[in-house]
Amino acid sequence: MKKFIDLIEAKLMPVANKIASNDILNAIRHSMMGMAPFFMIGSFFMLAAYFPSKGYENFLNNTFGEGVFQGIVTSVSGASINMMGLFVLIAVAYNYAHIKKTDIIYSVVCTLMAFLIVTPITDGVFPLEWLGAKGMFISIILAIVVTDIYRKVKALGIAPKMPDSVPPAVMKSFSALMPILAVSIFAVTLRVIFMLTPYGDIHNFVFEIVQKPLLILGNNVISLLVAEVTGQFLWFFGLQGNDIVGSVMSPIWLAQNEANLQAFTAGLDLPNIITTQMRNTFMLIGGSGNTLPLILSLLLFTKSKHLKALGLLALPASIFNINEPIIFGLPIVLNALLFIPWLINTPIAGLITYFSMKLGLVNFANGVMIPWTTPALASGYLVSGLSGLLLQVVLIGVGFVIYYPFVKALDSKLHKEENKAKEEDDIDLASFEF
Repeated sequence: MKKFIDLIEAKLMPVANKIASNDILNAIRHSMMGMAPFFMIGSFFMLAAYFPSKGYENFLNNTFGEGVFQGIVTSVSGASINMMGLFVLIAVAYNYAHIKKTDIIYSVVCTLMAFLIVTPITDGVFPLEWLGAKGMFISIILAIVVTDIYRKVKALGIAPKMPDSVPPAVMKSFSALMPILAVSIFAVTLRVIFMLTPYGDIHNFVFEIVQKPLLILGNNVISLLVAEVTGQFLWFFGLQGNDIVGSVMSPIWLAQNEANLQAFTAGLDLPNIITTQMRNTFMLIGGSGNTLPLILSLLLFTKSKHLKALGLLALPASIFNINEPIIFGLPIVLNALLFIPWLINTPIAGLITYFSMKLGLVNFANGVMIPWTTPALASGYLVSGLSGLLLQVVLIGVGFVIYYPFVKALDSKLHKEENKAKEEDDIDLASFEF
């Protein structure tokens, strides 16, 4: 195992570190994390309007009139979830400009301007569909490209000469003239090029040629397993695997999540099994690696005082899906004994969830973006009803079975060490290496 770990550190760690430090992926990752509260709030209001209970629906209709309450409340989700692409456009431009240390406000406004230029208005009507998840890919692409154009043109230092008496604010605005002109020319050129194609505009081109195939990939169980194994593998070496994988997969899973939410509110069949909410609710119980079952096994079936104390300390956070205390406290990171259960637990949970939904045993996740800190059982019920709650019980049991033999091996080792320490009275438990 030591040779294997040494090989990974020598060959793969540099690659993983390079991915983790990539400016573009960092900007996308931070933007997705930053926009999450807006999507959650929109989902709360959507859930308030369409809570899965016939009695609740009848109460609203009898109290406020048929559909009145729903129409008012869903205006919040319309201004948040349905604007996902626009919010991500602004957030990515902001974060990327911040990372590249260029003018943030001009980068954001230039990106928004370019988006409006390349989006054709038909008969005076702006196509709102591209402001949602459907337009998210072009939003991300434009935010990165436009910000790069702005900062590179500005770095050339081409600007009208102004006398020293001109205020700094005016000087700064004039220094942005050439970068803004370059962005304008780029956006207009882009629009003309795609007008000459059968697609008509860049949005349709990206959606048909790039986004649709990716959405199919994102709803494929194989791609889900590859993403989860990769994430768990990186976590084992102390890298934030969820963030690294999420920066690539989140736009796909979020788009599928929104499609489910819209179908749910319209009373239609939900189209997607794999969504952000499905993954967060059923594959990350207790956090990455499905670690709530691990902590329960520490509390219930170990003799080591160290492990019991650690389980007790980690449990409150794990209930709310925060598992850094157990990842770095046990530790799981670089702990060869726990490598196998850590690597396979989340993918197995994904397989069970996928086929449970595929076979109709469990309701598809309805797309409601509940907070990722929502405890298990409550989260399962909110996104998939009673069948979701029962599935979480099963997944906790499966996770427990996977972790149990490895926990017992670790417990046996530590328990012997503790007995020896008690005899010699000079061994510090904190110095144990696994």
